[in-house]
Amino acid sequence: MNVIDTRLRSLLQRLNLSAAVKPANLHEEREAFLHPRFPHRRKSPVFQYENSPLKYAGFDPVLPLETLDAPAEVVEIYQQKQHELGLTKEMFAAVGRDKFTRRAIEIFGAPTAEDAGKAREVLVKFAHVTPLEPSSSAGEFAKILKTRLEELGISMNITLLSSMATRISVDAASGTICLNKKALFAPQQIQRLLVHEVDAHAVRIHNGSCLPWGIFSMGTAGYREAEEGLAVYLEHRSGHLYPFQKKIYAGRCLAVYLSLSAGFAEVFEELRDYFDEKTAYAIVERIKRGLCDTAHAGALTKEFHYFTGPDKIRSYLHKGNDISMLMGGKIAFKHVQVMAKLVQDGFVDTSKWVFPLEMKDDKKSVPVERCLK
Repeated sequence: MNVIDTRLRSLLQRLNLSAAVKPANLHEEREAFLHPRFPHRRKSPVFQYENSPLKYAGFDPVLPLETLDAPAEVVEIYQQKQHELGLTKEMFAAVGRDKFTRRAIEIFGAPTAEDAGKAREVLVKFAHVTPLEPSSSAGEFAKILKTRLEELGISMNITLLSSMATRISVDAASGTICLNKKALFAPQQIQRLLVHEVDAHAVRIHNGSCLPWGIFSMGTAGYREAEEGLAVYLEHRSGHLYPFQKKIYAGRCLAVYLSLSAGFAEVFEELRDYFDEKTAYAIVERIKRGLCDTAHAGALTKEFHYFTGPDKIRSYLHKGNDISMLMGGKIAFKHVQVMAKLVQDGFVDTSKWVFPLEMKDDKKSVPVERCLK
């Protein structure tokens, strides 16, 4: 790994979003809010963080761009990432403060009123759909993940952690799939997550690693919308996107939209029209991470991509583009043409790329020309 990619990996590991926005009193606030004795006296949680703004004083996430030997298009991609790293550092330093939401919107964007309207339609349609019944442990799921990775020829570590705010995450910088040791998984959920976490996230990491520059496996600036959009699109395409998960994605989008002008308790009550208490709380908790007094408006806005991203994928494909090039790395939509040019210029050996098993026919050829238009 070259100097610039070593530095990028180090910065991404330090700028770990999940760790930065995880409240230290997450479980205490959840139990207090959902306590059955006080359902009519609920107050929005007040989160506390170990992540002090002082931690980032003097921290300058600079990449040694002068050392980069690459085509102009690749240099520009690193420059864009440099800018995003700066915004990310500012967002982390603003955890618990008003600037946090502004920085989140700069990095991830925010849903529109139209997006929120579409989300409500999905929620109304599946209002009475209930959660799945989990039965498999994280350890059992880890074995299934390992088998799926081996089938695809992808080398990644699988780690079980006792303290995670989510059930599962894929860390591109370290090449690790992290599982919440305490989580249980339903059979349908396992099948969906295999598609989401392996067929989308792990495949893009692997394919990106086939390029000479590490940024294509660690994530270009703005890659998340294409990343989550592709993951959910593949869930649907494979037949593993079940109704309750559609509700979850719609609920996240609506919660982000509402949270930009309302507090935790208000958003929670809105979601209660569609979800049980625990699920509604989990969604709003996910959106309000990064805030201290969650009675205030504000949000970690990235969660709406799970709902809007698939439509962007469908639009991308409707224009005649091929999904293969988008799976060539952890890239944003705007970087597909660069990827196609790098393939055309011989910087990528696409024979080393892998694809989900159901897409094996797509692997036979990578149509570069359409992506270069």
